[in-house]
Amino acid sequence: MGTKYKRKIIVKPKIEWRYFIVLAITILICTGVCYYAFLFVLQNVSGIEQLNPETVKSFKNAYIGGFLWIIFVFALFVVIQSLVYFHRLIGPLFFFEKVMKKVSGGDFTTRMHWRKGDTTKELAVLIGQVIDNTKASVLEDRRKIEEAVAAMDAGNKDKAKEILSTATKWCITEKPSENKKE
Repeated sequence: MGTKYKRKIIVKPKIEWRYFIVLAITILICTGVCYYAFLFVLQNVSGIEQLNPETVKSFKNAYIGGFLWIIFVFALFVVIQSLVYFHRLIGPLFFFEKVMKKVSGGDFTTRMHWRKGDTTKELAVLIGQVIDNTKASVLEDRRKIEEAVAAMDAGNKDKAKEILSTATKWCITEKPSENKKE
């Protein structure tokens, strides 16, 4: 990956913002449910009616303040952890997309890289193998074409046909059942 991409935190804004919006909504819903559940328990605990109203109000205010701090710390932890995890997931996908654009344009000089801790190392290895195998096949086919052209120039048409018949045999382009008409 180029250095300008390593410094970016948000490399796929559409996906990442959607994820953070869903995360924020989830945190808000969970916060509301927890807040009202604990408040309900607090208001309905046995013996609360024996306390004077000022003490109950003080207790509720302390509860609200403590609850908000806990939720703030929890939400901050979840957001930071999600940023790190999501960056380790989306960053490589962004790079894979760039590599595949180059490969689909015929550039097989690109190499696959991954960072320590990326969650997509296996995918990077497989994409690298696809690139290497395809590049090797193209180079082998080019060599066969040159050999066939040399055979044609020498007037040996049968040898040229034989050489060309072995080109790209490693690549399956259609399912075997599609070849047979029943």
